Amino acid sequence: MTEPRSHRILALLSRAPDEPQGDTRTGIELTVCLNARGQLDPAACLETTARVRRFWRDKPDWQGTLQRLDDDRWGLQAATNPDEPLRELDTPVMRPGEYLTLRRPNGEELVFRIVSVEPA
Repeated sequence: MTEPRSHRILALLSRAPDEPQGDTRTGIELTVCLNARGQLDPAACLETTARVRRFWRDKPDWQGTLQRLDDDRWGLQAATNPDEPLRELDTPVMRPGEYLTLRRPNGEELVFRIVSVEPA
């Protein structure tokens, strides 16, 4: 099996409560370690800082890090405000065409379609 490598993943908003058709100017960029199956590698992610940038068309970029919540769950932690509630991230497989879900603290879900996965 191949060693985990750092990858840059770009995912664009596919649907949200206020954007049912999605928005290609809204998205998430993650720099994380993936295993050969395209899944987050827990050990490698904990050894390096997994960076996250969320960009919205009408808001400043949000910067953060990926945090492991438990065996199967991950969350996004704000870089500038550690007291900000975590946003849960559901990421089964990180491949172009797959989807990931960002769950806000109020339970609202934003669905993103992965458009690229490249070595970082």
